Amino acid sequence: MEKNHELYYDEVDSLRKFRAKIETHAIYKEDLDSFSDEYEELVAQAKVITRVSDRLQKKLDNANLQIREQNEEIKDKNVQLGETVDQLAKAKVGRRASTILFTVAVILFMLEQLLLEPIIETYFETKYISIGILGLLFILVKFSEGAMESFFMNREKNKILQKEEKK
Repeated sequence: MEKNHELYYDEVDSLRKFRAKIETHAIYKEDLDSFSDEYEELVAQAKVITRVSDRLQKKLDNANLQIREQNEEIKDKNVQLGETVDQLAKAKVGRRASTILFTVAVILFMLEQLLLEPIIETYFETKYISIGILGLLFILVKFSEGAMESFFMNREKNKILQKEEKK
């Protein structure tokens, strides 16, 4: 046995020598006293090592608990962040859709006033037809807003998924 490779070389060596004395029946009281003292010292060292180990284990358990709590907090924050990003995307998409539809509505109103209004005034005596057409255009634009928001929202989700896949 090499001393460098054995953690308890001295203790193992002492035990080997003591057993050799037992086999040869050459045990004296001093040998028993010496072996007893060494054993008592080993027990004391084992107690110290156990206390240190217990303290380290408690620290490790506390650190693991703290890590678990922080992981839960991170998960919660990630969920909140995801919801916030979703809300921001919806707001951005809603503004974009509203801007486009407002522009389309203005163009349609102008076209109705410039192109259809003269025809309606020429062939019909009532202004209710013009108002009806404007109402239909308003309803058409309003219903298109939801479809356009859905379209833009799906595009935003696809962009996010593509970014996630690239990571």
